[in-house]
Amino acid sequence: MYIIIAGCRKVGSNLAVVLSQSNHDVVVIDSDPDNLELLGSGFNGLTITGMPIDEDVLRSAGIEKADALAAVSNDDNMNVMISQVAKNLFHVPRVITRVYDPEREIVFNKIGLTTICPTTLAVEKIKEFLLSADSHEKHLFHGTGIDFVYVRPGKKMIGRPAKAVENRFVFGLIRNGRFILASPDLQIEVNDIVILADYAE
Repeated sequence: MYIIIAGCRKVGSNLAVVLSQSNHDVVVIDSDPDNLELLGSGFNGLTITGMPIDEDVLRSAGIEKADALAAVSNDDNMNVMISQVAKNLFHVPRVITRVYDPEREIVFNKIGLTTICPTTLAVEKIKEFLLSADSHEKHLFHGTGIDFVYVRPGKKMIGRPAKAVENRFVFGLIRNGRFILASPDLQIEVNDIVILADYAE
């Protein structure tokens, strides 16, 4: 397949390497040339520095012959615009859009976009984990690009906002047996279990 990947952060770069190593023709577009360095020596496709929403950039990437496009930048709005151009203007047969906001995912699905939401996937996997008889201190959810670590809060964590702990992203808390998604005003309490998320994107 001829596949275009718009966005080359951790998800885009890893996806590009995996697809190229599976003998697909892969072109990666990113506006920041430094991001393209994430591809490393394992990538044997093409790279283009430019805005993935730009029609000329997409044409130079060969979008008119593309079998598929994945919009996986870190900006939901950018991903949606790229996907709409690929689908409606260039008629790419397979287009997938990554969105972080679950509420936006519902809206974008209604306008005909195929989306994947890491937040929704992670919540579902955490729910499965919490409700399963088997538990682990560390859990890697394949396909989500997220490695979750469950920790009891130390003295330095208690009373602090859940948005940043130990220089790691706090995905949520388990409090009194219930999962709570982290928010800026959520504070960590002594009996919480803190869910730290390491993104492999």
